[in-house]
Amino acid sequence: MIGISKLYCGTVEPSDALRYGRHSKELPSHLLQFAADKKPVVVWNMTKACNLRCLHCYALATAGPSPQELSTAEAKALIDDLSAYGAPVILFSGGEPLMRPDLPELARYAVGQGMRAVISTNGTLITADKAKELKEIGLSYVGVSLDGMREVHDRFRGVEGAFDQAIAGIRNCLAAGLKVGLRFTVFKHNAAEVPAVFDLLEREGIPRVCFYHLVYAGRGTKLMEEDLDHAGTRALLDLIMDRTRALFDKRM
Repeated sequence: MIGISKLYCGTVEPSDALRYGRHSKELPSHLLQFAADKKPVVVWNMTKACNLRCLHCYALATAGPSPQELSTAEAKALIDDLSAYGAPVILFSGGEPLMRPDLPELARYAVGQGMRAVISTNGTLITADKAKELKEIGLSYVGVSLDGMREVHDRFRGVEGAFDQAIAGIRNCLAAGLKVGLRFTVFKHNAAEVPAVFDLLEREGIPRVCFYHLVYAGRGTKLMEEDLDHAGTRALLDLIMDRTRALFDKRM
């Protein structure tokens, strides 16, 4: 992952990590790349259940859980293994992780084992009470996936109203003091939405956005021809860098 605000805008210097001793257990999440004892961040697709029907879902998510999913006890054993290995972060993903009733319990357990717990979510299930619960647990970060503004997002998510529900979830996180950001998967049909995404960041006070390439897996395999070509990717990266710089300068 390339941190444009860090590398291009100079928000972080390698020397910033020195005051923490460069041990991953002690470093803030934004400095983990400077850890002396680098260990992988673990992404766990903990369920196939999802309340949306995304056209580009790499996990081939379904309306309900898969019978092969780990039980709560098995999940805690997995977390024990990851903690013993020294993995600094576990990212709960899916499907939609909030479709698992034991997500708060497992996130709390991971934090208790000395790990940072984060989630990748569509945001639609984050009520005000759920945001407060996740904050109380000690969740480090909530990444909410958007594919563009209302019309584009709802079309790719397969459910009308998904955009408004996701925005409500983001606002609930912000109100609870929970760090939240956007996750945006780019391809031909939504690349033009990127300027509006930056406008949304500024308007809503969202501190972070991550842009991802299309994953050629699951339902994403049907969209391979819709991926950006080299020229399109380069033009988009230039745009992202320019808008990041402008937003950084405005906030300084």
